[in-house]
Amino acid sequence: MSKLRNLNRQFISNLKTHEVVTDAKRNLILSILKSTTTKREARNYLEKYQSQFDFSDITFGNKPKQSTSLERRDSQRELFINRYLNKQNPFVGIYEDEAKVDKIPLRLAILKIKFTTISVPNWLGIAETLKRLVHLGISPIIILDYDHLPRENFKNVELFTIEQASKVVQYISRAASSSSSSSSSPSDDTLDSTLQASVTRSLFTKAKEGGLDMMSIEQILIPLYQGIIPIIQPIVYNPSTTYQDIVDTDEILYTLCSSLLDTNSLLSIEKIIMIDPTGGIPSIERQHSSHVFINLSQEYSDIVSELYIGHIHPTKRDLHLKNLKTMNKILQLCFAKSGNDDATGIITTPDIMAINNDQLNPIIYNVLTDRPVISSSLPSSRQLTPQLSTSILKKGMDVNIIDESSYPHRFTLNNLIRDNVIDQERLVGLLNDSFGKQLISDEYFKRINSNIKSIIIIGDYDGAAIITWEEHSKGHESAPEVTTAIAGNNKKGKIAYLDKFAIAKRNQGLPGLADVVFKQVLQNSPQELIWRSRKVNPVNKWYFERCVGCTSSPESQWKIFYTGDIFNKRITKSNGFYKAHDRIDISKKLEVYSDICEQIVPSFQK
Repeated sequence: MSKLRNLNRQFISNLKTHEVVTDAKRNLILSILKSTTTKREARNYLEKYQSQFDFSDITFGNKPKQSTSLERRDSQRELFINRYLNKQNPFVGIYEDEAKVDKIPLRLAILKIKFTTISVPNWLGIAETLKRLVHLGISPIIILDYDHLPRENFKNVELFTIEQASKVVQYISRAASSSSSSSSSPSDDTLDSTLQASVTRSLFTKAKEGGLDMMSIEQILIPLYQGIIPIIQPIVYNPSTTYQDIVDTDEILYTLCSSLLDTNSLLSIEKIIMIDPTGGIPSIERQHSSHVFINLSQEYSDIVSELYIGHIHPTKRDLHLKNLKTMNKILQLCFAKSGNDDATGIITTPDIMAINNDQLNPIIYNVLTDRPVISSSLPSSRQLTPQLSTSILKKGMDVNIIDESSYPHRFTLNNLIRDNVIDQERLVGLLNDSFGKQLISDEYFKRINSNIKSIIIIGDYDGAAIITWEEHSKGHESAPEVTTAIAGNNKKGKIAYLDKFAIAKRNQGLPGLADVVFKQVLQNSPQELIWRSRKVNPVNKWYFERCVGCTSSPESQWKIFYTGDIFNKRITKSNGFYKAHDRIDISKKLEVYSDICEQIVPSFQK
């Protein structure tokens, strides 16, 4: 009888455990859906990370349950660990059966934490962020940065590094235990209430030809497969001198990434994160707060030049330059070895990483959405635009700006196509794909042929913008303020008009691409720019956040948006005491804008 009672108790206990874990997984999914702002972001996240969770006991629509044990992450990892320990190739003979089993790679975030002054509350907040990353399917690796320490006495430095690494391990375990003990209801914490870390040293050696070699990648992979966070000390063994030494942490970071990427069938590097008290890369345009998003392929050299013009102290400038150059080098390496631009760089402060809010913590938010917490194309002069201390970096795409100054002949669309500056077929294909309609190309190209202002091409026709010069039906008589040419941005009686703004459908979920294009549009026409959009267009909210104002008449199908430096002047409806060049007659302006936008014939088939 007592055996039966024990079996019954065990059965009820198993049911309860299953119920709690199942609820926890559902709560995790709900938290993901709440933290992502669009359906596309939620879908993209789940497509990438769902293999990191065992959802075999939860059905999604008509998707069948997993039947093979090796289809589960933990089963694969247990097998890999056993094979590593027995010095066997983990993959031989596993994936060669008729029923193919997909490899479930580790999704890595490599964090370099500058170890100067981080308070205990911040460390606990950082540990909570690490725990959240683990629950979202990310496997963190931590490199402790001691570059600020003197190198004269290695023994003293080594004792300090041992002490600090032990503290980090304690902070991580404290965060895990406190959250599990304080959780009274099922949450995503129930998925894994433990969070462990282990300190790794003697991982790198000095190479004879210079640089570093990684001795054993298994010292990193096995803890990761076991759910343990490796904490790497920047200590290197020199075989020629038989001594150990502290080395530049950026060199450790680069060598680690290079070695990990050589096993890219096992893993992918998702995030390179620098936690530095100096924060993100400063921007003059943003009143010395950080660049929000950096497209390195296009902006790297410009930002380096900007840092040298003296708007920050040389000591801080050198720190920012070092971070920027290292991040550029590593993201280029990730692209070269993986063949894709999935890796994202993040530079932020300890205070910000310690924020335990999915919407405000830029690291968590970027994992969920693959973009910054705010859009980089939001006008920095707008009062509602936050000032940030975090920069998101991608290798990104090349930007080709074609305008009158870069073309030696008469600047017309026909000439650009004739000289193969523009690929007509690919441009038309991009516009058709982006708008989901067929362009009436002959009529459209004929209309814009002689009044092209500039064409912006992103990447390999991944996105584009076409800006034209437009004149309203009454000429420029009613708008004398637009007749002055300012640095080539205005032509007499004409206004810059954003005629086409296109992103290829395959790239419409790509983080920052629309922002990159739109920023170039604004920089290309800083004085005055207008564009129109159908009233039913769901993108209008995005446009509204980036304009100075918009207007629309009840009988029109269009909303008209406008922006530009001229609107930094005072606006008045009647003559006042302001000087003439400080006054804009907004009523006449809106008449001109409306006239221009209403007279342009739609260029797509219905």
